[in-house]
Amino acid sequence: MRHRLAAPVALTAAVAVFAVVFRATGSLIWSPLLAVGGAIGLYFMIDDRSAARVDSDSYADDARGRVEEALRVVHGIERLGRDVRHPEARRALEDACRYVPELFDRVRDRSPDSLYSTAAQVGGHLRSLDGVVRQYLDIQRQPVLYHDPERLQRAGEQAFRRFADFALDSVRLVNQGEIAQYTANLDTVAPPSLPDLDR
Repeated sequence: MRHRLAAPVALTAAVAVFAVVFRATGSLIWSPLLAVGGAIGLYFMIDDRSAARVDSDSYADDARGRVEEALRVVHGIERLGRDVRHPEARRALEDACRYVPELFDRVRDRSPDSLYSTAAQVGGHLRSLDGVVRQYLDIQRQPVLYHDPERLQRAGEQAFRRFADFALDSVRLVNQGEIAQYTANLDTVAPPSLPDLDR
């Protein structure tokens, strides 16, 4: 967290050094040179991360941004889903909006290196789902404007369920590694039965 302060503190120090040196010497050569030197030194003193750590932090920030963007779409779909009249379609959207955050939480905990790609892929599907929900609601509101609105709504309802199933299957896929570990732990929780020495 300290590295986030490096740039603003270094910039502030550069301005202060420039002002002090310029006031003391009146030199337009030494003032900026000392200001830049001081700023760079201070920056590296505050942000002492290695290149690998910078890359890791950058990846984590990018992944977090992707997840936040996807969750904004999820919240929008949740709001829109309240206006869906068909109970099963509304339930499918509710399920999807419940499974996606769970998926991100589990991937973040168990496989953080794949969080960015997971959020990017799911985010793309969510944007498509958002478009389908909006169109579905327009068909629901004004069916007379569409040719065969019942068929179009059925197709939308099937898409809602397919996405909810995809999200649930994705959570289950993340869990498979945990289940393998769980099964291995079950085998080691109790020792094998010992022979009866009384006989």
